[in-house]
Amino acid sequence: MNMILVAMMTMLLFAGCGNAEQPDAGGAVVPVSSASGTKKEDKSVIKEHKSGKWSPGLTDDEKKTLFAIVEDTLQWCVNGGSGKFSFDKYVITEKMRGRTATFVTLKIGGMLRGCIGSLQPVDTMFESVHDNAINAALRDPRFRPVSSKELPRLEVHISLLSPITPVASTAEFNIGEHGIIIEKGMYRAVYLPEVAVEQGWTKEQTLASLSEKAGMNSDGWKSGAKFKVFSSVGLSR
Repeated sequence: MNMILVAMMTMLLFAGCGNAEQPDAGGAVVPVSSASGTKKEDKSVIKEHKSGKWSPGLTDDEKKTLFAIVEDTLQWCVNGGSGKFSFDKYVITEKMRGRTATFVTLKIGGMLRGCIGSLQPVDTMFESVHDNAINAALRDPRFRPVSSKELPRLEVHISLLSPITPVASTAEFNIGEHGIIIEKGMYRAVYLPEVAVEQGWTKEQTLASLSEKAGMNSDGWKSGAKFKVFSSVGLSR
């Protein structure tokens, strides 16, 4: 991806994710032991969460392929992968070749470790998640690059975004269903649909925080602002 485009996207779009709290790089993860009687989570199952009615209609195999691309990309780029990443081993379907806006979010212990994406489709779905996995791991300006020691602890989340729709007022913005973009003169900011839910915000609190993210006062959304909304489909293990 063109690096100028990446930089432009980063300035706006890392703000669409949650809080930028740094995890403890030395923190230990307690493994789940099947001998203890605790049921070990099946990591082969891809969980899907739809914020609204929109869906790209992916099959289970297509979801698994997207995750395989992201996880292989993370291993490749964090460990200093050279040359061009190869997609030859993956079954790339027509749906995955469609141009789709995506985000890749990385967490450790539930805390944000990196998140980059685009609101408008800039590439095919499978190439977009590949690019955003690299950007989230190595180019999120809020964090140091992910290290190879952190790879086993990364929690990967993929967000696939619907087309963006302008709305007449914030009355059409529904918490949990919509991501939201605010535009007012030179000010602009975005939150993904899950952010307000994760933070436990009301609509007014979300709009106040969004205004501050854009560089305005917390009541900047109340007059002269334009809004756009979108839905997302989140994939996680």
